[in-house]
Amino acid sequence: MFTIASISARRVRLAAPGLGLALVLALLSGGAVIADNGTESGRVIAQIESLDRFQAEQERLKKLLEGKPKPYEDKVMDPSGLPALAVDDDSPPDASQMGFRSFMLETRFGVNQASGTGINPLQASEFGLRGEYRQETMNYGDFMAQFDMRSRNNDPADVFGQLSYSTLASSDRITLRNIGLPVTRDIFADSAVGDIYTEVTDALARNYRLSLGSGAVRGVSTRVFGRDFDLRLGTGERGNLLGGPYPGFERSQGSSSWLGYSRRFGDNFYGGVQVNQATNVTVLNYNLVNAPPVNSPQAVSSVAASIGYGRDLLKSGDQRYRLLLLNSNTSGGAMGTTSAQGTYFEGGLQSGLFRHEFGAYSAGPNLQFGDYTVSADNRGVYWRVDHVFNRLAWGTAGEWSQQNPGRDPSRISNDRTSVSANATYRWDRDTAFGGNFTVGQTRYNVAQNLAATDNSATSIYATAFYQTRFYEWGRSRFSASVYNNDPLVANGIAATGDQFQWEHDWIVRNYENLRPEFATTLGLAHDRSGGLEQTYPTAGVRFRYWPDVDWTVSGNLNYSSSTGNLSTSQGLSGTFSTERRLGAGWRFGATASINQVNFTVNATQSPLNITGSALANPLAIRTEDKSLYVYLRWEGSAGSPLQSAGLRNGGSVGNGGISGVVYFDANRDGEQQVGETGVPNVEVFLDGRYRVTTDRDGKFEFPVVATGYHQLTLRLESVPLPWGAAQDRGVIVDVPLRGQITAHIPVVRVGE
Repeated sequence: MFTIASISARRVRLAAPGLGLALVLALLSGGAVIADNGTESGRVIAQIESLDRFQAEQERLKKLLEGKPKPYEDKVMDPSGLPALAVDDDSPPDASQMGFRSFMLETRFGVNQASGTGINPLQASEFGLRGEYRQETMNYGDFMAQFDMRSRNNDPADVFGQLSYSTLASSDRITLRNIGLPVTRDIFADSAVGDIYTEVTDALARNYRLSLGSGAVRGVSTRVFGRDFDLRLGTGERGNLLGGPYPGFERSQGSSSWLGYSRRFGDNFYGGVQVNQATNVTVLNYNLVNAPPVNSPQAVSSVAASIGYGRDLLKSGDQRYRLLLLNSNTSGGAMGTTSAQGTYFEGGLQSGLFRHEFGAYSAGPNLQFGDYTVSADNRGVYWRVDHVFNRLAWGTAGEWSQQNPGRDPSRISNDRTSVSANATYRWDRDTAFGGNFTVGQTRYNVAQNLAATDNSATSIYATAFYQTRFYEWGRSRFSASVYNNDPLVANGIAATGDQFQWEHDWIVRNYENLRPEFATTLGLAHDRSGGLEQTYPTAGVRFRYWPDVDWTVSGNLNYSSSTGNLSTSQGLSGTFSTERRLGAGWRFGATASINQVNFTVNATQSPLNITGSALANPLAIRTEDKSLYVYLRWEGSAGSPLQSAGLRNGGSVGNGGISGVVYFDANRDGEQQVGETGVPNVEVFLDGRYRVTTDRDGKFEFPVVATGYHQLTLRLESVPLPWGAAQDRGVIVDVPLRGQITAHIPVVRVGE
């Protein structure tokens, strides 16, 4: 399971909206470490197999018990030799063994300007307050309390949901969690109350490209799990987590409940079923021809079941298959009572150095899973193969899909075919070349032709690059890109033209930690989008620098023509941020953002989803939003940690830190270029246990981590379709003693 933002071994950032500050202070009895469930750019890293959730809990309990009453000792033990959890000791507990307690308070103030729809831009100032408290225990898991509060000074009616994408002038968020509670020696439980997300049981979790989605609720949830089973249930009021500087819970309407169970049979076979019930769900049917969308609140009952074989594809001969059946029934509202079914088959195979992903699907119109709109009224097949051998890596994929396969005249129908390929060859440690292309064609039903001159549309995107090192001047990269009717953004015309760029990395010295970055990009674009021809320069810069060990400055700026269409942004866009440690637990920082592209969470709910498979639609939306935030943070702690964040390797000592970014890797080269922006609101896991969420720029942090090798993975349900993780096993990083490692985690378009 993949999952990223800003966390620490001493503080884990989790959702915690709206029961009020007084309740949080009254319940400050715990903190939590969340358990759910490479190659770093410029570095060669090892690939290791991850622990599952159960194994991580067992490892944690072993080390806790080893440390009571004697000091912690690194060693390897047979899991079958786990001692009993109870300790017969009537003596008063040693204060040093009471567990680690941490607390944090942060306040942010910001000013925003959004483009809006009128002559004058929409403006507002925002204030936010965040607090966290965490408590480790020996036998009762970990506890956490977190609250967020936000307020905006203008009338929300003047904003129309665009500024910070909130509709209320003020909101809050609060969550209380108990994580890793041992029920028996082999069974554990996670529980939460407050503002949380709906969940799906393990057997139905997103695999490669099918996602059943999740939504925000204000309620309660529990997960009970062991080595071979996973039980999840919960209920709450439906809503959304929106706004800034910290998101708050904004109630929509109705409720959502879920009950799911998974079971593994032996080493390879598993099955699962889940029932979801949601009320007052607004079903938006955008597939009607020559008719406005139907806004119809309804009750939705959904049942999903799956059977599967296999695990992650880690070595040659590994296989995995899954058959998933989905049924939803809606009742009430203007659309009356409807029923829809979906069938999804997906598989994977590792054969030597070849990795295959393939599948087929068929879904009826208006298919739902709870309050989540599944890509529906379509059918199709897809296949992808990747090959990695020494210096050469390549992949190719193909997909065919039909929208409205029954050709109902009341809904749009089309056929779409796409083919893609990518390849990279490393000549030596400094020189590499390669490229990728994607070609797609959509044919519309002639009677429902949306384009007056043609009933078909072909889109092309292709790029080629060559990179090398000239003497001691750093790495240079030359690239050429071609676009033809390529929908880069959802709110702009399709891109047509070509672009040439030179990117240079000016940092040539090797750094173990606190690695500075400084890369520049110069280019020339020949833009023929919309039948208008123009030529203009492009430029960009990406940097990160530590003036001293307690002060960091970073940024990513990109320039293109304010009328150009060959990039996701227009004019000058990007972010600049700085942070300074002031001592005694205090930090001060600031972040400025200008004209950054935004990404929708769920493409299948977009009114632009009328061109076939939802996987073909862009998620990027151009904006003219500008913001400036300043923040002040105080952190404190007490007690002795029962375990450092991250699973400690044998023989490792001390701690370091991990910071990084999750970014959209548009050209699939595994490196972040200027213009490849970060992915917001993605959950990142450290060693499958500790969790954080990326901020609006895709950044995350684990400030205190045990030294040695660690695995960073993403929770796939939090990655917006059609994007997915570049590799199942995530990124492996080696944390140095008292040092900071930087991780760049790419997500790519699945099927390309």
